[in-house]
Formats: sequence, C-alpha cells, structure tokens
Amino acid sequence: MQYRCAKSIATRYLQSAGERNVRHPSYSRTVDQHLISGRMMKEIKDFIYLDMEKVSSLYSQISGGIVQSVEASSTSSENSKNLRNYDFKIFKHEAGGTETESQAIKEVRVSHHDIYNELESELFEKGYAAEIGIDVTREAVESGEATKIFESALCIKVEGNVVLEDYERITRIAHNYEDIVGFINNSIKSNLTETLEIKELIDKVDVIKDDIKKMKNGAAKTKKKNELIDLENALNAVFSSREIGKVDSWIIDGLKTWVRVFLPDVFNVRVYPFEDSENFHVMSNVKRKFFLDDNTESVHYLFGSKPTIKVTMLGVITSIPKKDGDSFEPMKEFEDKDLDEDGNESQSFENGFRGVFRGFDGLEEMIRTCRYPRIMVQPIAIYRAIKPNKALQRTSR
Repeated sequence: MQYRCAKSIATRYLQSAGERNVRHPSYSRTVDQHLISGRMMKEIKDFIYLDMEKVSSLYSQISGGIVQSVEASSTSSENSKNLRNYDFKIFKHEAGGTETESQAIKEVRVSHHDIYNELESELFEKGYAAEIGIDVTREAVESGEATKIFESALCIKVEGNVVLEDYERITRIAHNYEDIVGFINNSIKSNLTETLEIKELIDKVDVIKDDIKKMKNGAAKTKKKNELIDLENALNAVFSSREIGKVDSWIIDGLKTWVRVFLPDVFNVRVYPFEDSENFHVMSNVKRKFFLDDNTESVHYLFGSKPTIKVTMLGVITSIPKKDGDSFEPMKEFEDKDLDEDGNESQSFENGFRGVFRGFDGLEEMIRTCRYPRIMVQPIAIYRAIKPNKALQRTSR
C-alpha cells in the first residue's frame, strides 16, 4: 500500500509538473529512490517467463487501470546569437537575431516486474488465488478436498521441481536422430579402437586374415576362417555394448506425425510441488514469445529439460479433472429424439457431425495427459524466487 501511495503521489506530481512545464531537478533520483525504499524487496524474482498481456488484463480488472510507464520530461533551453557587425562610421548596428532552441528530454520507465508483483499480491489479498503447500496441502490433494479449492480459485501459485517438454524441439531431434546416433556411435567406436584391449583384437584379426590369404583350401583354412569369425563377433560385441541403440524408422516417423498433427508448437511445463507425491503436479502450456529469453534453445541449455533448481509458477486455472470423470454429456440432447423421422434431417446431420468431435475425446485425453488429480493452468509467470541471505550480505568491501 505504501508503494502504491508513493507511486500515486509521483504520478500526480508529474501531471501537475507537466501542466506547468517544470520538473524538479532531483526527480529521477529522489522519486525513484522513494518508490524503491517505500516497498523493501522481500525477495528477488528471476523471471524466466512473463505473460504481460495476461498481467495487464487481470491487473486492469482488479485496480481499474494499469500504469504501463512513468514518463518524466525536462526542457533545457539554449540561446545562440547570430550577429553581424556593420560599422558605417556614423553608427554601429547589429544585424541578425537571437534564437532560442529548446530540447525536450523524455524518460520512460516501464515497470513490468513491479506491476506483476502488485498483481500477485492483490490476487491473494482479494481471494482470487490459492497457493499449493499453504492453501492446498498434500493431504487435501490425496483426500480430494483440493478440488473444491481449485474450483473456487481463479489462479494457482505453485513452487517445486519442474520439467520442460518442448515438442517442437523433440521433433527436430527426431528428424535428425539417425544422423545424430550415427555420429555418436562412430565417435564411440573411434575411441574404443584406441584402447589396448581392442587394439590387440584388431591386430589378431589382421594377422588371421593374412594367414588365410596364404593358406590353401582345406580343413586348416576352414578352421582359421571360423577363428576369424569368432574374433570379429567378439569385436562387434564390444562395440555394440557401448553404442546407442537405433530406433526403428516407423517409430520416428510416427512421433513426428503425432506432434505435427496434435501438438504443434506445444511447450509443456510441469511443476511438482510435493517430492513424495509425483502423481500430482500442475501442468501448463507456455507461449514462446513470453519467455524473457526469446531464444528457447538458450532456456533449454541454461536450465535443462529437468532443471535442478526449484521454480515458482502462477497461472490461471483452465482444467480441473474430476476423480469420477466428467459427467457433462453435450450429445445427450439427441438421445430422446427419433432422428430418422421426417423433419429431423437437420438434427440428424448435426448429431452426426458433432459426433465426430466426441469420437476424438479419447484421443484428446491421450494427447493432453491432464487427468485427476492434476490440474492445468495458463501460466502468467514462471520465476525463481530468492530471499536475501544475511550470511552473504556485505556492509563494506
């Protein structure tokens, strides 16, 4: 509240200053410091993902508007003389004039992170959000009571271990899988051939091959060939034990088709709040444009597909599966009607056409994998929250 009051005062000051075309010379330092000191940071959020469109939508409904930026203007003026002296012995005359040049400087400060912090605080203060681990316990999830809390909340906040599932990335890997595996296996084979054990086997194979070339057909040559086969099999067994197994092409092709048809540009983020209850987690589908790092490959490289740090996610609840399944049957309206009677042709057509969608419901469930007791959210923010560590504080250097 103190922070909002300070911001309100600053905004009114800027409006009145703008009308008078003046600006206090110490504004940029004094007001900004007041805004910061008025709301001491309890934690720092390292934002990975921030959907400012959703933030703006929710914030404007809670507060009645949104401050997108704070603008401060200053005007400086400079006089330049363009004077020419004429000396006609009788009088001196200065021809020309004085030109005043004004330059306006506008500073724009966009405080997206501050707006998000205020939105998160308001959602909890006004009863629109619940936090897993505080408002929703593990016992509530196991008993089914959590479902009632989810149904009465707009948003859910959750902290825990996270898994990133980028289907676009896995499709690209699948497309190049054969080449990647071939390169890795050739590298493994190359390294193995440098070991003493493998070198000895290779030398034995070469010696036997030379012996076979010099031998005449007969039992001795046949025996040598069998010995060669045994050594080559032993050598290949060593290579095979270290190589990455290949996947049948039909599996790779099917995976690419599945993702292209059902999961185009889908990027799942799953957060697991309870370490001893992997069955429950919060699912989400993120939009790439809202990552603070617009290169999602960088996100994968920095955090990995299964990050070793815990993160926090706040999202709008979009799906709450029921323990006993979904009782809503949209096609029930056609059950009590005789669609074969004359005059019901349009309803019969509608029933058949809409039935196609219902026929894919089972397939949709396989694709979305959102089942009880999991819930699905549309993420607003994903971040790592760090509280100040007194042991690391330095008063002087």
